Amino acid sequence: MTRRWLSVALIVALVWVVSTRQTEIADLIRILPQGQWPWLPAAVACQAAHFLALAASYQAAFATVGVASRRRELLPVTLAALFVNLLGPAGGVARAAQSVDDAARHGQSSTSAAAGMVLQQVADYGAFAQVMMAGLAYLATRHSLKQSEVIAATMLLLIVAGLGTLLLLALARPAALRPILAGVQRLALRLGSAQRRSSPLGGNWAEQTAAGFIQAASATKTRPRWVALAAGCAALARAFDLATLYTLFRAFGVAVGPGSLVAGYAAGILFGIVAVTPQGIGVVEGATTLAFISLGISAGAAAVVTLAFRGLTFWLPMAAGFVMLRRLPALAATRLAIPEPWSVRLVAALTAAMGLVNVLSSITPALAGRMALLARYSPLEVQAGSRLATALAGFALLVLANSLLRRKHVAWQLTLAVLAFSAASHLLKGLDFEEAGLSTALAVWLWKLRPHFHARSDAPSVRQGLRALATSLVFTLAYGTIGFYLLDRHYHAVFSLPAALMETLRMVTVFGDAGLQPITPFGRYFAGSIYAIAAGAMSYALLMLVRPVLLRRPATAAERLRARAIVEAFGRSSLARLTLLPDKAYYFSPGGSIVAFTVQSRVALALGEPVGPAQDGAAAIRNFGQHCAANDWEPAFFQVMPEALPLLQAAGYSAICLGHEAIVDLSGFKLEGRDMKDLRTARNRLTRLGYQAELLATPQAEVVLAELRAISDEWLTEMHGSEMRFSMGWFDDDYVRESPVLAVRAPTREIVAFANLLPEYQRNEVTIDLMRRRRAVEPGTMDFLFVSLLEWARAQGYDTFSLGLSPLSGVGQQTGDPAVERLLGRIYENANRFYSFKGLHQYKEKFGPVWSPRYLAYRGAAQLPAIGLAVVRATSGRKLPRRNTGKRRPYRPALASAGPPGAPDKGGR
Repeated sequence: MTRRWLSVALIVALVWVVSTRQTEIADLIRILPQGQWPWLPAAVACQAAHFLALAASYQAAFATVGVASRRRELLPVTLAALFVNLLGPAGGVARAAQSVDDAARHGQSSTSAAAGMVLQQVADYGAFAQVMMAGLAYLATRHSLKQSEVIAATMLLLIVAGLGTLLLLALARPAALRPILAGVQRLALRLGSAQRRSSPLGGNWAEQTAAGFIQAASATKTRPRWVALAAGCAALARAFDLATLYTLFRAFGVAVGPGSLVAGYAAGILFGIVAVTPQGIGVVEGATTLAFISLGISAGAAAVVTLAFRGLTFWLPMAAGFVMLRRLPALAATRLAIPEPWSVRLVAALTAAMGLVNVLSSITPALAGRMALLARYSPLEVQAGSRLATALAGFALLVLANSLLRRKHVAWQLTLAVLAFSAASHLLKGLDFEEAGLSTALAVWLWKLRPHFHARSDAPSVRQGLRALATSLVFTLAYGTIGFYLLDRHYHAVFSLPAALMETLRMVTVFGDAGLQPITPFGRYFAGSIYAIAAGAMSYALLMLVRPVLLRRPATAAERLRARAIVEAFGRSSLARLTLLPDKAYYFSPGGSIVAFTVQSRVALALGEPVGPAQDGAAAIRNFGQHCAANDWEPAFFQVMPEALPLLQAAGYSAICLGHEAIVDLSGFKLEGRDMKDLRTARNRLTRLGYQAELLATPQAEVVLAELRAISDEWLTEMHGSEMRFSMGWFDDDYVRESPVLAVRAPTREIVAFANLLPEYQRNEVTIDLMRRRRAVEPGTMDFLFVSLLEWARAQGYDTFSLGLSPLSGVGQQTGDPAVERLLGRIYENANRFYSFKGLHQYKEKFGPVWSPRYLAYRGAAQLPAIGLAVVRATSGRKLPRRNTGKRRPYRPALASAGPPGAPDKGGR
């Protein structure tokens, strides 16, 4: 956790530096391209050589104390530490700490690494001190030496002298060094206590520092050649720094003498070392510019060269250092990466932003100087076409941003291509290096994030989109060719068929033709229609390419047989039998579980939790989520039982309560007492009238099935509704034929009401699904039906009876309930004019049930609207599966052999 927070702190530091120095960075981007290109690459090469020489200096210093290192490993650490120094004062503190930590990570002595750092710091400061003395001497001869420069130089000399004294003391009297450093540590502790801050020199700092100086001093005697090499490389690094500054003067056409060059360089670097601001930001620029102005260089030239020098020696290496941060051991565990979801979200947002930049850039005039340079090499029609191409690329990026957010692999590929195309179009339309650089940088980052974009697109839709693109291209060419050939009177040109074809190709490939001059409104319309057709075809193809995977076929017979075996072996809920209905698709986990689901838009809505071995529950949830991600679906679990909620929450899902399922304890169900008076009265009265409850065993006869279908149709007509589905069944001949049905017969033996029974397999509980009655029935018929159901189930030896879900009941009633649940609670209280939530709950309450909550599990509150719409669509009854008219083996649930009410047979359970 600490490493992750450190990563976040460094990212915040980068944002802070960039946001607070926007003007300087913008000026740098504007100024660098104005330099003479033969000299600018030379300056870049000199600065690269500077960092290589600096890394070689570290390598030699480490070799002096016996620490093995490689230059290619030291260079990234050096650059990364340059960025880390932004969090505190300059002076190489972070570089030293990271180099020591890097040595320790490779199994080498951190004390020896600290000693090597001491030697390198002495060599580096010593090399600069020589340059500084020469520069200050030159300033003194020109009477340009300021008091602030003398004070800063004195501070640096004191630092160098202090380091040298400690080395000499460690060499001559090592025993005296520890007490001195211990005194320094105590003094720092007192100062920190006085300011109510912790001391920066805590722990065993004195002991470790003394050991480092003693080892460094001893190494100077035993390995003087390595010491000399470290000093030589440090001096060479300073020489390359000076060479960078000189080539920048030449790049901007400014003459400078050796004395002025050294003096200005020394002043700037000196204040960068002793400044209290991170890396001397703001101080170095001012000190260097003032030094050059005092030496006779014009203010404008001094400012331009100084800004370019800081760009090459600080801003660009700092940006490279941010990229190299993953090499720092302190951040290796987290790889200094923004957490994966935020990386994807951020790159999607930046892609949309780049699309807006493209659109704005396409309508913004280009700089006159750049256009004059571009006109030498690029025809006018290419420039005009590139402007339109930039706008189209911007539109494509805006469309693709949402698909990147969904991790679409095809969208990732297309975005990379569009960004590359965008970078080229920016250069061709006006040498817009800034926009081209942003496109390139975003493409590089997107490439590095490629493992995160794995969601598939719908393969038939992809083929359809490609066919549409190819067809539209052929049609556009034919349309344009024939049109130009027949309508040339509307233009200042006469088109033959080949000329018409070439004109159409020119418009499609370079997005415009400055030489095409319509002379009538219809001519302008026709030219614009070519673009409209091409743009429409491209948009359609793009949408097809990123379309989520569609479920184009129901589960196969083999999949249904496999699902049936798993549900019968592990089903333990009132939803178990409903998972086998033909509106479900199945995901089979490697551990032997299934998830029954349907796909609505991009939501994969699972009915209940996974069904399977208990030990496979967590893995099945995780694997189903990965399966959904690969198909560009958003997973959600509908009507989850409380027992499965911890597994879903551990997998990153949130949950809201949807209502409570009414479960009657059959051992305590009795019709005696005041509370059961209405039920008792209804049962007794209908019994006296000659009504009977009869269990219709499977398979249902065709005559009975026709009678039940008539009752169902009559009930649906009265309710002015349609069949529901997904979390409940519908009247399908095969489904009802294979279900045991408890029917209420009137004295005339006519069936007036019925309910079909569903098994719960491994739970000793039974439930019902369809409950239908005729329009005109004796009052109390449904009470008679339910009492008969409960008495029959108790006689069969069942423990409990599920009356089904009471939607929204008991939701959002507590103070601490989530806002979504409180909203659902208000719907429950106020929406009875549309649906009798309270009436349904009160009816089930008559049977004295225990209320068990059911949940919706989802990932991210932002997905709730789409999931809610998916639930409505899945349960609305639209697009019901076709009845199976073919012959197949009938499904016979465990209740198929159950006898009439009161019979001792338990239905084979």
